[in-house]
Amino acid sequence: MSNPVVIIGTGLAGLATANQLVKTHNVPIVLIDKAASIGGNSIKASSGINGAHTTIQEQQQIVDSPELFLKDTVKSAKGKGSEPLMDKLSKDSHLAIEWLQSEFDLKLDLLAQLGGHSVPRTHRSSGKLPPGFEIVSTLSKYLKDLAETKPELVKIQLDSKVTDVNIDGERNVTGVQYQDKEGNKHTIATSYVVFCSGGFGFSKDMLKRYAPDLIDLPTTNGSQTTGDGQNILEKLGADMIDMDQVQVHPTGLVDPTDRSAGWKFLGAEALRGLGGILLNPSTGKRFVNELTTRDIVTAAIQSQCPKDDNRAYLVMGQGIYEVLKNNLDFYMFKKLIKKVSLEDAIKEYNLPITAEEFAKDLTTYSTADKDAFDRPLVTKNFGDSIKTSTEIFIGEVTPVVHFTMGGAKINTDSEVVNKEGKPLAKGLYAAGEVSGGVHGANRLGGSSLLECVVFGRTAGNSIANSIKC
Repeated sequence: MSNPVVIIGTGLAGLATANQLVKTHNVPIVLIDKAASIGGNSIKASSGINGAHTTIQEQQQIVDSPELFLKDTVKSAKGKGSEPLMDKLSKDSHLAIEWLQSEFDLKLDLLAQLGGHSVPRTHRSSGKLPPGFEIVSTLSKYLKDLAETKPELVKIQLDSKVTDVNIDGERNVTGVQYQDKEGNKHTIATSYVVFCSGGFGFSKDMLKRYAPDLIDLPTTNGSQTTGDGQNILEKLGADMIDMDQVQVHPTGLVDPTDRSAGWKFLGAEALRGLGGILLNPSTGKRFVNELTTRDIVTAAIQSQCPKDDNRAYLVMGQGIYEVLKNNLDFYMFKKLIKKVSLEDAIKEYNLPITAEEFAKDLTTYSTADKDAFDRPLVTKNFGDSIKTSTEIFIGEVTPVVHFTMGGAKINTDSEVVNKEGKPLAKGLYAAGEVSGGVHGANRLGGSSLLECVVFGRTAGNSIANSIKC
């Protein structure tokens, strides 16, 4: 093979594809991105990566299986998406975790149960780094080192926006067109291209086209998330599936000094997964199972909490701080979360309950045999003796545009397909948020990083097998 594989996007999908091609198959690659740095939205992922029937689960005596994970995923998808892709996601999930552990020495030794999951299966490492940052930085370092020592094998090209893919009359990929930051146009000759360019959650134009009711919501997406890959693939004739399925995450953190900001830090789902609760500002009471799927929690905030500012309070105890110290320290540094006593929380957040009532509610939540909202019981995190002086961590949250489930439909080999379900062109692949069919109407927390690894590695293996043929 004389020409390199071109991988568009440097989030985890692109990094997984690149590492699989280079590390396992010794296939040369060009990693290209319009941004000035590597990582995309993946670098900000804060809860972890899913895996079913993993060694870590077995060590912690958690019974899980790909079948149970598939059941949860299909239920969350609400009849949309592609079940064969969901089946592959769940069956390959433990392989993705093992690959990260064995090939890159990532621990991924802690577990959380996020919304919509039947058991704890979202893995992250014990240590100081958030999971997205840890995984992305580890995988990108390997490629950066190779780009220095073996430039014939790895080339990383940033500040370069892909504008088109060349396909000949026999439907073979022949090249990728891009524009550098000075506006100069170039073409890279290649027989294989993998789109890993992310979603479109930052683009008001795309949201107006596919989900106009969400256009006024803030977003967690970086400014690079504008659907460039979807637009190119649609023009080429890809089957664009579930493009109107845009996930609104219930817990974007509100900055009290800039409440109307259009961009929000995400309050990691692990905060709720490990025991955090949501309070209605107008009652000071819980109002939803915080561990149901994101769409249901979002709908509860939007229908039950004050409509003027579309917000709720996220409340956590010391036990969560001990597990997610780095997350909470960062949120407190940014003044998005405060540590206060129950008495002070009542005053500062104008909750319409007494401190004694607040303490009683938290005690009931922490000790009841059955939760009032049928939430799976989790480890106590507010302490054994909750008093009005007990300190909690509290912040305002609001629903935010977070993830676009739709995109160019792929098959289980990560090939982009046309409206007839056939490969759109020989050598054309996609992985990650640019693709569609993996999540249906609602994505489970922890499955975005997983999707990137599973289908990025699949694209790499499919290309390597095609080259050998």
